[in-house]
Amino acid sequence: MVKAALPTSKGGLDERVHESLVRAETFTLVELEDGEIKDVKVLENPYKDEPYGAGSKVALFLVNLGVNVLLTPMDCPKGKAILEAGGVKIIKVKPGKRVEEVIKSLQSSL
Repeated sequence: MVKAALPTSKGGLDERVHESLVRAETFTLVELEDGEIKDVKVLENPYKDEPYGAGSKVALFLVNLGVNVLLTPMDCPKGKAILEAGGVKIIKVKPGKRVEEVIKSLQSSL
């Protein structure tokens, strides 16, 4: 089972990947089982307006959700150690790409 997270504005498969991980309005979570989309959820980013420390908080938030793949256009220097310790694989993707398109390329690499 793969639980992937992508930063988005409104969320969903038709949405585009947000250029920022920590300032994205939402996260689109996509569960894949045997390479097929099993579930799609959209969660608000509770830390998007944090004045400081948002990277670490977002990383912990995603780890606690059970995310094991993060598809993001940017490095998260402050959250990277938390993500890695939580077993989250970070895959860089281009901002502005459709979520569904990014998930399809993930599916083909599984």
